[in-house]
Amino acid sequence: MSAVAERTDAAAFVEAFAAGWRAPTSMDAVTERFLPLMHPDVRLVQPQMPVVNGRHNFRRGMVEPLFTLVPDLHGEVLGWAAHDDVVFIELELSGTLGGRPIAFVSCDKITLRDGLIAERIAYMDPAPLLAAALARPRAWPAAARMQLRTLRQRLGRQT
Repeated sequence: MSAVAERTDAAAFVEAFAAGWRAPTSMDAVTERFLPLMHPDVRLVQPQMPVVNGRHNFRRGMVEPLFTLVPDLHGEVLGWAAHDDVVFIELELSGTLGGRPIAFVSCDKITLRDGLIAERIAYMDPAPLLAAALARPRAWPAAARMQLRTLRQRLGRQT
């Protein structure tokens, strides 16, 4: 594939990714926007959450926990770079956590297979998000559920 074609394919993918985060209106909308971008056996890795394996687990394993914690979560692509089948996307996510605004930045390393997300690894410092959740009692139930889900998954792997 030529460098121009590679750049065009990556730019089209990043635009679709950005559109998915730009102004989601619900968990359903995020799910509907991102599922077509994912390979059926996608692997999604993010801090403080269980690893999600398979497109069929995307909503329950990632969207529901995130939107339960930050119901109006949306994002803006700050920048991106691509090489071969790997795309790096810097994304600022923001919304309301426990009734107050929150914002954080993630850098997603996305490996594409046949133009679809085969793996996404989110690199971010979860400390500000966790500190905000701890400082906002209204967020405690959702944050606790998310952490329990992660702990259960980790304990299941060790046995």
